[in-house]
Amino acid sequence: MNGRSEGQASPCVSADSFRGAMACLASGVTVISTRDAQGAPHGVTVSSFVSLSLDPPLVQWSLRRTAPSYAVFSKARHFAANILAADQEEVSRRFCAPVDRFAALRAATGMADIPLLPGALAWIECERVDEFPGGDHAIFLGRVMRARHHDRPPLVHWRGGYHNIA
Repeated sequence: MNGRSEGQASPCVSADSFRGAMACLASGVTVISTRDAQGAPHGVTVSSFVSLSLDPPLVQWSLRRTAPSYAVFSKARHFAANILAADQEEVSRRFCAPVDRFAALRAATGMADIPLLPGALAWIECERVDEFPGGDHAIFLGRVMRARHHDRPPLVHWRGGYHNIA
């Protein structure tokens, strides 16, 4: 028994309270990149990227379903997670803004022709396995095809701002 009477509605947390509590969780900053059907590069900054499984190697991340790039990622067969280094705050901000996000970037080309951001702390190249509903977001599941990394400090987002933990 949960202590509630039959028919009693469960308490609902306010969006502000939930947002404030979640801001206490420090997270790495990742730009997810892909190409659309015409071959144009697309990318978006996310803080929801996490590993899911080692065997098989799987990752998951989420994107608001009203995001301008949602349709591109929902149709993409492959994506890359570009985990940002401590000196890449400008890159994170660029991939949140309504600008040509790849302008003046010399992106490398990964497996399946996916753009990889220069200077990233790590690149995790994936085949998209599935998409699941998650409230106002879509949850993407990817099978890792290749992963590479450098030994440098990460860019961290905590309490609404960027931090260097080095």
